[in-house]
Amino acid sequence: MININWTLIWNVINFFILMYLLKRFLYQPLLEVLDKRTAKIEGDLKAAADEKEEARLLKEQYEAEMARAREKALEIIAEAEMRGKERAREIINEAKEEARRIREKNLEEIQLAREEARAQLKEEIATISLFIAGKYLQEQLQKEQQLQLIEKYINSLDRGKLGEV
Repeated sequence: MININWTLIWNVINFFILMYLLKRFLYQPLLEVLDKRTAKIEGDLKAAADEKEEARLLKEQYEAEMARAREKALEIIAEAEMRGKERAREIINEAKEEARRIREKNLEEIQLAREEARAQLKEEIATISLFIAGKYLQEQLQKEQQLQLIEKYINSLDRGKLGEV
């Protein structure tokens, strides 16, 4: 006959009951925790990827802004250099114009001084000429007077010798 081992059957039944209980109370909650954890990790990975993409976009924007800022700075520097060179040219031109005006003014002053010197020289020459002419005329007059006196004396001498008084 078949001898049935009831202990074995009960062990098998207990095993299935244990399996059911483990599945119901341990495996299902464990799977739920693992599913939640997997979902959280996937969410975190997706968030990290999104943040990484956002960081990459921000980096690109930052680099573009920096490039624009560099270009703007170079433009400002170039414009400042251009304005500086233009101002330097203006200053040089103003200085040249001022030097030209001063030179013209000095030439005018020299011309006026030359004309004044000529006028003074003419005046002095005229004064000296008049003085010399006066002296000459005075000498001439004195010579004529002396000649007249001499002639008068000679005439008086001649008359006295001749008996004429």
